[in-house]
Amino acid sequence: MKKLFLSLALLCSMSFAALGETLITATDLHYLAPSLTDHGAFFNQLIENSDGKTMAYSDELMDAFVDQVISRKPDALILSGDLTFNGEYESHEALVQKLNRINAAGIPVFVLPGNHDLNNRSAVRFEGDAYEHVSSVTGEEFAALYHAHGYDRALAKDERSLSYVAALSDRLWLLMIDVNAVTQPGSVPSETLAWIADQLEQAKRSGCRVIAVSHQNLLNHSSLISTGFTIDNAEALLALETEWPVLCHLSGHIHMQHMAKSASGLCDIATSSLAVSPNQYGVLMLSSDKAAYRTEPVDVSSWAAAQGLDDPQLLHFSDYASQFFRTTCIRQALQSIQKDDAPEQLADFFAEINAAYFAGRMDACPIDAQMAARWRQQTGFLPRYIESILLETPKNACEWTSGM
Repeated sequence: MKKLFLSLALLCSMSFAALGETLITATDLHYLAPSLTDHGAFFNQLIENSDGKTMAYSDELMDAFVDQVISRKPDALILSGDLTFNGEYESHEALVQKLNRINAAGIPVFVLPGNHDLNNRSAVRFEGDAYEHVSSVTGEEFAALYHAHGYDRALAKDERSLSYVAALSDRLWLLMIDVNAVTQPGSVPSETLAWIADQLEQAKRSGCRVIAVSHQNLLNHSSLISTGFTIDNAEALLALETEWPVLCHLSGHIHMQHMAKSASGLCDIATSSLAVSPNQYGVLMLSSDKAAYRTEPVDVSSWAAAQGLDDPQLLHFSDYASQFFRTTCIRQALQSIQKDDAPEQLADFFAEINAAYFAGRMDACPIDAQMAARWRQQTGFLPRYIESILLETPKNACEWTSGM
């Protein structure tokens, strides 16, 4: 391994050609294999009373995404966890087959497990008005299933987790940090921190820049929601990434499109869930002197039309997904409101700002001060959540540019 790093160091120090990579990053796919649901009563009730994921069209959404990635021809695809609905072995197997198509098109894929992907007791098959438990996967099985999607390309692998380092080019490394296939999920083991420090030191010696990736967040993305979302010992990881300036950190898990910056200026870009409206992914473009990130939605409607499908919800998928998420928000709000003369108005207000917040576009969402004041008269979690959104400076979290 030392010889490998020495040769890479020599290669990186000799090559100073301009970076020109385009990377696609997506997260929280929550893919469910078609074999695991008959779209019966129990399944429909579950997703209609859940968190707005477009699970009824999980397979179609994923196929449209795969085709779009292949059409875009990025230099790599990065998937930062929660690849499956609840870690079902069959879902992992089916997803691997789809990712194989991307690999076959000459686009390398790099994956990490999320908190839903491993040893999940909620892995089930839905049938009629009931469900039955099915097999999930262990960390070892995950690495075996996805061996062609990151692990076979690794320059180095951590013995304590499913973390690894891969070279995206002769001047750019990818540091994939796993905190889910570990003894204490949600934390980076001390041994893994030492391994990360070693990899960053090797990158420094090689003159290579680094993009770090994790499922859970490196920085807090909400003043109210951080426990269980931010890596438990994130401060230690942040110190390492700051010491050797990492270009940016990519994460997910929180399902909303958001950006947070450390005191040193390191940006943690949390890409929103691919399964939730507006069903978007991130595009990271790198040049010799800057990096730029933006989001793009999966164009399911065009894909469905090209497939000759006649399902109106697929042919107008953006509208369907948006309305599905809105309905979820309204239901949640009406359950929270204790007393108000027009609770439907409050629910509509919440649905509007929550959709904008999840999409990363609070800058484009006008705020009704009267509605906000009426929400402050309510009690419970939701009023505090709304207030935490309104206290943030409205910004476009779908775009980011930084000098390198």
